[in-house]
Amino acid sequence: MEVMFWVWLAVIAVAIIIEILTLDLVSVWFAFGAVIPFILAAVGGIAIEIQIAVFVIVSALLIIFMRNWAKKLLFKNMNEKTNINSIIGKKIRLLEDTDFEHLGSLKINDVTWTAVSHDGKLIKAGQIVEVVKVDGNKLLVKEVEEKANNNESVENTQKDINTDKNKEKIINNNNTNENSEDNEKKSEEETQLIQNSTVAIENSEKTLEEETKINKETKETSDASQGTIIATTDDKKEGE
Repeated sequence: MEVMFWVWLAVIAVAIIIEILTLDLVSVWFAFGAVIPFILAAVGGIAIEIQIAVFVIVSALLIIFMRNWAKKLLFKNMNEKTNINSIIGKKIRLLEDTDFEHLGSLKINDVTWTAVSHDGKLIKAGQIVEVVKVDGNKLLVKEVEEKANNNESVENTQKDINTDKNKEKIINNNNTNENSEDNEKKSEEETQLIQNSTVAIENSEKTLEEETKINKETKETSDASQGTIIATTDDKKEGE
């Protein structure tokens, strides 16, 4: 068997050992790159230069195209695992009753989880529980002393109070806005009524002035007629 067979085998072994020790996702690609020349050396008859060239090209391509993808995939899974494990030990208020057969629920970071009593004992809704284990999509929990979690209960209660206050403020603001709009509409209607009344009064005054003028003219005409009649009568008497 050719010497290069053992050389490539040693390269693979050393690269794997270094990768295990460093976890940098660098040496492992040299191990993969050495697999093809290892096979070529086992077959025999392949020049050493070709084997080395294949090793260098394959290793470089793997590092360039595979390393970043592998790092993202690996560290993403590690982060997800770390985030899930960080739930263990958290103390939170139970939303629904639970025992080993009946599933309860609780909310952590705005995410609702299924909760199960880890020892089968009934835990009532509203009790403070501690997460002891993550089992798939379920959290195994145990009841803890209320006194030990007094600070957390106070914080949760305060959060609920603040949330209710914010809701009330929003409702009051909405009501205020609605009342303001209603008041504006009423003011506009009242202004319009005043304007209409003013116009009606002005029209009445104009009508009254016209009637007064007509009556005055009628009176003057009547007086003139009476004067003419009296003058005619006097003339007749003097002629007689």
